[in-house]
Amino acid sequence: MFGGPEIVQEFLRPLPDEIEERLADVIAALPGLGPSSRVLDVGSGTGCLIPHLQARGVQDILAVDVSAAMVQQLQVLYPAPSSCGNDPGVRTWQGDFLQVPAYMGPVTAICMNAVFGNFVDLHEALLKAALILQPGGHLVISHVMGREWHAQLHRERPAMVPNALPDKAQLQQLIADLPLELVQYTDEPDLYIAVLQVPPGYRFSAAPVVLEGTVVTGFGRGSRQLGVPTANMDPVPLQQQLQQLPRGVYFGWAQLDAPGDWPAADSAVHKMVMNVGRRPTVNTGDEAPTIEVHVLHKYSHEEFYGANIRVVVAGFVRPEIRFSGLPQLLARIKTDTAIAKSQLDEPAAAALRVHSSFKQ
Repeated sequence: MFGGPEIVQEFLRPLPDEIEERLADVIAALPGLGPSSRVLDVGSGTGCLIPHLQARGVQDILAVDVSAAMVQQLQVLYPAPSSCGNDPGVRTWQGDFLQVPAYMGPVTAICMNAVFGNFVDLHEALLKAALILQPGGHLVISHVMGREWHAQLHRERPAMVPNALPDKAQLQQLIADLPLELVQYTDEPDLYIAVLQVPPGYRFSAAPVVLEGTVVTGFGRGSRQLGVPTANMDPVPLQQQLQQLPRGVYFGWAQLDAPGDWPAADSAVHKMVMNVGRRPTVNTGDEAPTIEVHVLHKYSHEEFYGANIRVVVAGFVRPEIRFSGLPQLLARIKTDTAIAKSQLDEPAAAALRVHSSFKQ
């Protein structure tokens, strides 16, 4: 659609000064950019944002576009810094943003200029952005012709632009179950800018959330199929607390009331990763939602059904996702666990280890 030589040449024409000024405003909306930033430019075209990013001191830019012709032109304009792919400079990747490999992240910021409405599923695009941004990282969604101009384009060419740009309320609804916060929204006749952030430390408004209950029998698939032992909590008595926890993956601290003849370490407070939801990748039907706590401690006994467990939830990593298979799920579990371990070492989350709900 955007890959013909005529379109590429059109993209290479100098932009009017007022458009360049608006592009500068888009990049100015991203806080904290500098030499250490890593920025992903989605739907980069021939790179209209790149000079403005470089003017902010950004040296490490990954330009992504589905068009091979656009990427080839970018490579002419901005030769690769080196063959290893790790040096600062403008690197390119041709393909759908939704398929960008995880190893290309995390990034400091993501730019979606004049491209967000081209996604068929806006929520899926926002989820992908949340997964590849580092904690505290920002996503800017923008259009330098404004939302009304874009809406007209959507009406005239729905196959090319399947979605209109969301207004503020619609955007808030789109991110309701995502680890994203709306931090800036500009909706002017000739400029649309929405800046979202993955909260530092993956904090969420209800945190810390305290759960306490009995370890019950789960479906058995966590340990058997994935090798990830979990303590399942009975969700029925915890309905009020669960209203503060959208389905997804969380991290925090957990303490098991281990039997007296177990080692003292089994009764200590340990890091944990928790899943709240229906586990769509491994479940076969409409099983009831579960609370699965993966305590990052090797207990001296494998079974502790009936024991009491206390959990303090500190951060929200991601919503529940249906993966294509168990290998993909397991890879993501490893990523979630790594995130939990590192974030729980940060001062704000680490302080919850001595939360008043725990026995010291």
